[in-house]
Amino acid sequence: MHFSLIKVSDLILCDEHGTVVEGNEPINGAAFAIHSQIHKVRPDVAAACHAHSVHGKAFSAFGRELEMLTQDACRFYKSHGVYRDFRGVVVDEEEGRRIATALGDGKAVILQNHGILTVGETVDEAAFWFISLERTCQAQLLADAAAAGGGHKKILIDDDEAA
Repeated sequence: MHFSLIKVSDLILCDEHGTVVEGNEPINGAAFAIHSQIHKVRPDVAAACHAHSVHGKAFSAFGRELEMLTQDACRFYKSHGVYRDFRGVVVDEEEGRRIATALGDGKAVILQNHGILTVGETVDEAAFWFISLERTCQAQLLADAAAAGGGHKKILIDDDEAA
């Protein structure tokens, strides 16, 4: 179902054990394994956004942090991590804990060979960071391709400016 078609009645609410409190659908076990652990270690997080977006997936294949190539990338300076221990579909809380550890106190984590995840104090904030990270991954991929194909050198923003 496309996000624009989702209504409140399509959503579920579950407790910290994965028991559905409101709604009629079962929980997504993989999503619960990740999100529940993030909420346990980050009480400041009200929402987490995770998807297998095209540019997020492509960039995640490198298993590296973003380079500070653009002003928008600086939004994630020292505020994102990389989870490099991909084991397929997340099925247990222990892997969820490891992902939460890779997120740390940042706003985003790149899940190697998987996708991207962002967090926020509101749903709007988490979604804003997700869209921004997806577009930043796209810009990084384009810059990497141009540098590799045309012999151009990327110019990074220095740490003081990025901060």
